[in-house]
Amino acid sequence: MELTTYFSDRQRLTLKSVWIPGIILVILGLIATFLHNVNGAFMWVTSQGTFTVAVVFTSIKLAIAYGWEHIISKNYKKALLTIAGFIILNISVNWLIDRMYGWLPAYIDGTFIGIIWSILQVIGVCFISGKRNFWQTGLVAGLIICYTSDFPFSPLSYVRVSPFNLQFVLEDFFTPFLIYGWIFLAENYFSEKGYSNILTSKIQVVSGKEYRMLYPLVSISCWVVIYHSAVLLKAYAQNDYFRKGYSGFQSPAVLTNAVTFVMIVSIFYITATMTRNIVISRMNTIANNNGWLYLLHFIPFVNIIVWYKLYKATPKHDSKSENGIFYLIKRDAAINNYIIGIGALFSVWGLWVAFSATRYETSAVTGFLFLVMFVKLVNYFLLDKGKNAIISLVVLATAGSLIQFIAAAGIGRPTFALFMASVLSYFFLIEIFHPELEEADVAEIPASIIE
Repeated sequence: MELTTYFSDRQRLTLKSVWIPGIILVILGLIATFLHNVNGAFMWVTSQGTFTVAVVFTSIKLAIAYGWEHIISKNYKKALLTIAGFIILNISVNWLIDRMYGWLPAYIDGTFIGIIWSILQVIGVCFISGKRNFWQTGLVAGLIICYTSDFPFSPLSYVRVSPFNLQFVLEDFFTPFLIYGWIFLAENYFSEKGYSNILTSKIQVVSGKEYRMLYPLVSISCWVVIYHSAVLLKAYAQNDYFRKGYSGFQSPAVLTNAVTFVMIVSIFYITATMTRNIVISRMNTIANNNGWLYLLHFIPFVNIIVWYKLYKATPKHDSKSENGIFYLIKRDAAINNYIIGIGALFSVWGLWVAFSATRYETSAVTGFLFLVMFVKLVNYFLLDKGKNAIISLVVLATAGSLIQFIAAAGIGRPTFALFMASVLSYFFLIEIFHPELEEADVAEIPASIIE
């Protein structure tokens, strides 16, 4: 398979056209919403089980999303097999779970089975597509897709049919993009020798078109995981696992929650690392080392403007060695000083807020927060001295956010989102204050330059 950095020509053809199934999914979602609002539950009850319009439309949406790769490549036999197979199997499995739900052991619930079924669906797609290492690709891609999309990959999970909501429309539209982006990355990782070095590199030559695809994929996935982690902990804190405002993966079963926690942490690390690597690689390719431009990539909504700017920028380098040499050039330290100054000011403000709170009520929480703010203030002045100061700062920031969340009895979802965002700041700070390359990247740079 011929690759141009991250994706092959076949994969790029599919990714460039995923807006078409995205629109189809939006239309089907709107039809399901209309039928649900007009006819209520719109439910058929048979002797075999219960079927709703949500189950049927979810199965059709799923089948079209996964069958698109074969449709765009005009392999209609595989497309028909995928679409028809998924509609039949999803409805059948929904009927089966309705029958066996009461027989499940205490540590396994329908949600856990839904996660397994989501993985098996992706493995099945990879098998039908004839991908090498299909089960590895399907396992990894299936887990990431399952946890980075609100798309119900199986009717067994939380089926989203509710009054019109712009958020749901956007989620339906981007679902095919998330599906194929992660399937293709996993496929290349397990099939192409040395592909892991590409994913961990910060000096890859990244074209505007690949950056246009990759950055939204990893950054959206990263922030979705941050959001899901917030609702996950809020559900735990309030002991409310089934409220519709939460993720469909919430469950009182220990096994389900353990898998969910491990996956959220793992996917967060993967997506945050890839966001850093792809952005830095693109900035090296266009010969731009502006730290502020890098910072804006980590700020939701603002990053849309920066993404468009870098996508349109003219490339200046056409080799990894050129990118590596540019990366080693001493950077402007102005942003470092601004970060230290702004961070110190916020820490002083936090100290004053904590001190003011002690005049009305003294508690272990306010005392701990006061100590955290003071140590953070000291840490800001040590950021350029070593990595330990950055690690300490991030740990303190996350600990402070977590303490506030617990003290608020789990009512502050934004607070826990801030907790994960604080962890994300590590990937920004370490790159600004202590940039370094992986060994594979260093090998691409002439020894005379490094010396």
